[in-house]
This record gives sequence, C-alpha cells and structure tokens, in this order.
Amino acid sequence: MNSNKNTHCQIRQTICFLLFITLFFFSCKNTEKENPYTLMKIPELNQQDLAEGFQLLQNNCFSCHNPNATEETKAGPTMAAIKNQYMKSHPSQEEFVRDYLIFLNNPSEENSKMPEAITRFNLMPKMSLNDEQILKVAMYLYSSEIENPNWFEKQYDIEKQKYQSNTSISPIETGQEIALKTKGVLGKNLLEALNAKGTENALSFCSTRAIPLTDSMAIALHARIKRVSDKNRNPENKANEAELAYIESTKMAIARGDKPKPQLTTLDEVQIGYYPIMTNKMCLQCHGQVEADISSSTLSKINSLYPDDLATGYSSDELRGIWVVEMDKK
Repeated sequence: MNSNKNTHCQIRQTICFLLFITLFFFSCKNTEKENPYTLMKIPELNQQDLAEGFQLLQNNCFSCHNPNATEETKAGPTMAAIKNQYMKSHPSQEEFVRDYLIFLNNPSEENSKMPEAITRFNLMPKMSLNDEQILKVAMYLYSSEIENPNWFEKQYDIEKQKYQSNTSISPIETGQEIALKTKGVLGKNLLEALNAKGTENALSFCSTRAIPLTDSMAIALHARIKRVSDKNRNPENKANEAELAYIESTKMAIARGDKPKPQLTTLDEVQIGYYPIMTNKMCLQCHGQVEADISSSTLSKINSLYPDDLATGYSSDELRGIWVVEMDKK
C-alpha cells in the first residue's frame, strides 16, 4: 500500500516538475520573442567597428540629429541629447546597446526613452539598417564623448579623419548610404513642414519639393536617385518591371517574417541598388486607411494634388516603396 502511495507521489512530483519546465520554457520563449536582444552578448570593441559606427552615424543620423543644429533648424533631438537620455536609464554598455537596437528596429512610443521628443518632432521612421550596423552605431555612440558640448567643434574633424581611413564599403553599402543621406534630407524638410503647418502643408512640400530635393542630392552624391512604388502617388514615382519584381519579392519576404534586405544588380557599366522604404505611424497620416488614419481635410488635399493617387490603405511596417540608386561601376 505504501509502495503504491510512494509511486503515486513520485508520479505527481514528476508531472509537476515537467509542468514547471514546460511553463518556464514557454515563458523564456515568449520573452525572447518579445525582446530578442535581452540576452545578447556585446562583442569587444575594435577600431574597425568604431570606424564603421562613426561612418554610419555620420551618413544616416546627423541629417536629422545634427550635433550642431540650432533650435530653429532641429528636425530631431541631437545625438548628444539621445546619448544622455539612454545613459540615464542604462549606464552599462550592454543595456545601452540593447535598448538602442530595440528602438531602431521598431521605433514606437513604447520603446522610446524620449517621449517629449516624439511630441515635438513626431516618431522617427524605421531605418533600413541591419542589426550589425545598428550595433556598430550604438557601440560607437556609447564609447564616444559626443555628449561633450565642445565635441562637434573640437573632436568631430579629428574623428572623421581618424575613422574614414579605416573603412572600405561595398557597392551595396555605398548605395545604401546614398539612399539614407537623401532620405535624411527629405525627412528633415518633411518634418519641418509638418511641424510648421500640419499634414496639409507636408503634402504641399511633397508635391513641389520632394523630387527636386532628390535630384539635388543625386548631383551632390554623384549618383542617380529616385523613389518608386507599386502604389504610387505621383506618376513620376511609378515602378518599372525590374523594380516591381524586387518589390514583390520583398513583400513576400516580409509576409514570411523576414527582414527586408537591399539588393544590388549590375547592368552594363551601371550598378543599381534597391532599398526598402517601410511605413511607420507618421506615414499613416497621408498613406494610411481612409477615414481611420487620414482626416477628411488631408484626403481632400491629396485628391486635389494627386487625382490618380494609389498610395493609401497602408498599415505600419509595410513596404511603401523603394529607393533606387544607380551608380557607375568602378
């Protein structure tokens, strides 16, 4: 009798243990799914990583987070302000880098450390940087003294000279830098128009200034640059057959849960880079669901400027279109 009782106790203990392990396992799985960077190990810093981080920061972030911006010209908080805010929350390198990765991979109010900046400048769009690139930016930012008030005047040129000689980038990375620099200039001007007079003013900016600004950047960066979409607003932004093929394959990758990736093709003596443009909350004011996201006054403005508009009905984190960067083969 005691033997049976002991056996039953052992069975119950085994079941309880297995249940605990199962719950613990799924709890861990859910935590990792919600925050895949929590347990990541930060690699040791080296000069190449810092050099690439500096270049990425300079090419992709300074257009909107210029360390030398005045109150009148700011399109977002300075990098010094961003670093200071992250350091207040998490002074360790691991926590700093982790939170930076989380936000840049999914810019949202929940992931932000600077809600007052969102109120003032709106939520920044998602950038087309991969985890490795974001990691290098965060590592450089953490190790630098960019928060020093005199950094831009006294240290920027020194670090620029120091790190530029340590980097060499591939053609697909060159194209991405060109696309992101152009995106930064357009984004800065769009935010200024949006903050000055609202969504309708931003639409007027897009209709008259977006393509000329893109063309100006193309001249400055020695490339041919355009934005195209399968659901274009401006007829000049309609994607061609090759571009549509990339858009379709990228949409399929996103539907599978994969992160969209740029693509480089070579045609004769020209290299053509395709770089995804993803939607965020700010985009939905003009490109979201009619009535739910787009106000009646905004819709009226869209219809007056673009009678053949196709560019509504989007949700956040969808492929809005692509940057196309053509570079002469070297």
